[in-house]
Amino acid sequence: MYSILQPHLQAVVSRRGFRMVSDIGFNPIRIDRGQESSLIIGSDGQMLEIDNQKEQVSDGVMYPFPGVSSCGVVSSDSWIGSWVDRSMRKAYMGSFPLGEKWESVNSDSDGSENKDVDQSVSKSASWTRELQSEPLAMCTVEGNIVFACLGSGIYMIDGNASEIWRSPYPRWRELEDLVGIDSIVSLFRKEDEIYAFSSSGGYSVVSMVTGHEINNGILSNLPDRVHDVRYDQDSGWIIMLHGKNVAIMSDLNSKPAIFRVPGPVMDVSPCEGGWKWTGWRHDGYLSNGRLNTFGRNEVGISLIDDIVLTNSGNWRKFKGDDQKFL
Repeated sequence: MYSILQPHLQAVVSRRGFRMVSDIGFNPIRIDRGQESSLIIGSDGQMLEIDNQKEQVSDGVMYPFPGVSSCGVVSSDSWIGSWVDRSMRKAYMGSFPLGEKWESVNSDSDGSENKDVDQSVSKSASWTRELQSEPLAMCTVEGNIVFACLGSGIYMIDGNASEIWRSPYPRWRELEDLVGIDSIVSLFRKEDEIYAFSSSGGYSVVSMVTGHEINNGILSNLPDRVHDVRYDQDSGWIIMLHGKNVAIMSDLNSKPAIFRVPGPVMDVSPCEGGWKWTGWRHDGYLSNGRLNTFGRNEVGISLIDDIVLTNSGNWRKFKGDDQKFL
């Protein structure tokens, strides 16, 4: 059975009387955002629910899976996430109610092959499913969840895990030689369509209603592999790359504008005239074609408004190093 360590959470009382987390006590890898609440995901499977004021909602750190969640989304009043047991080659998905303290998962440490979904997912889950392949990315569509599984397809389910449609896994003839290392890295809704992007620059557009593929193509002239893609109606497309570049596109058929940055961009947010972001030892913004970057000692993991969550679990102000949030 796992021995669950509870990281020390440093907090202060905000003006509204709630506890505002200044140091989350673990190393985060991402934030799964929602309209009212968000989940901070830790590198060892930790999860902490916060509201949009960065104030702690859940009563301490939670462990819904035995390891780190591979991907997840906040949908309505639930968080839906996945976990991959690579030693057993099994994948699981579960839905967890927001605003509650989840029971930490119990699991045998002997790696028994008889381990099932009940042992691999917290009992606080509203529902759980064992999947046939690894979930790669998720997004929400009006209370439904769309997710991509490696090599098997893209699926839409409702809030109770009932399947609505499934679409074949995207294929790109020009990328066939890379199929062993290529995988979907980004999935999101744009109007009535679902966009899926692969690490090698392939993209697929499927109908939100039927799941049928509408369009399929490849992003051209990218200097590095893709690790995430975002879109904003006013700011256009931003392609986040693994190297020291970021790409901006007005549409997916245009030639990308490549900008050199100090390191990989980890999270972005649209701003007037372009984008702002945090990333590997820097923050930056691009407005009306002008690039500005600001150094920091740590890695910026996520950006909420003008606040950066760093890889050490601290909140810092946007635009550079040693600017404390509190």
